[in-house]
Amino acid sequence: YLKIIEQPRQRGFRFRYSCEGPSHGGLQGVSSEKNKKTHPTVKVFNYIGPAKIVVQCVTVDDPPLLHVHSLVGKECTDGQCIVDVDSEEMVASFPNLVILHIPKRNVSEILAEEREKIRDAAEQQAKYMDLTVVRLMFTAYLPDNNGNFTYGLVPVLTSPIFDSRKTKRVIIKKPFQAVSSKEGLKGTLFIFTKRLGLDDIQVRFYEEDENGLIWEAFGKFGLSDVHKQCAIVFKTPKYYNLCISEAVMVFVHLRRRSDGETSESKPFIYYP
Repeated sequence: YLKIIEQPRQRGFRFRYSCEGPSHGGLQGVSSEKNKKTHPTVKVFNYIGPAKIVVQCVTVDDPPLLHVHSLVGKECTDGQCIVDVDSEEMVASFPNLVILHIPKRNVSEILAEEREKIRDAAEQQAKYMDLTVVRLMFTAYLPDNNGNFTYGLVPVLTSPIFDSRKTKRVIIKKPFQAVSSKEGLKGTLFIFTKRLGLDDIQVRFYEEDENGLIWEAFGKFGLSDVHKQCAIVFKTPKYYNLCISEAVMVFVHLRRRSDGETSESKPFIYYP
């Protein structure tokens, strides 16, 4: 069977237009760091021998459909990437994947050509296809008795990958008063996200240790506390332990309710 052992990073990657070419950096893995890059990786289990791994862009629908966006880069042809594997590890990594963005005006034409469907059906599908997100579908093919790679293992799907150009990030832009008494007080938090829905954002305070979450609470604010959808004036929550005798550091970040996207966490100090 086939398994994804390194998921792609879901955010921070921009889909490319055809005029930009494939020379930009490829899609990185979820555990990638500044000095240690990782990339989407799959592994074939319970089999050692020659295999072909095919990766394609698909939609987030269930069941998934072939996406109009395609893959370009090394070892990619006709919108898909094929890698040969034949080792004891049976691992395939994809360090050069670039997602080619197809403009909405071209979607129905490409769908009609690639799927050989009537134009009305293609236009209907194009109307509902989300061009801001894709998943990668990996399929492993093993050789049959004639040596042809016709035996396909069950495909596996990655987590959704969002086009960073189309999804607004949640960002704390400027420093704010990052201290409070244990009873809570008024503070000002600046964010840099246009058209941020008031009912879709939370100001989350939390404390963790090596075992996980210790405490969380949320800043309180209303419609009148949001200025041009860029600045929030909120009341900090009470710290859960009102008997502290020294300063305690927790963290605060912005969290979008709809998809769980968070800003970078900032330290926040509660004083006795």
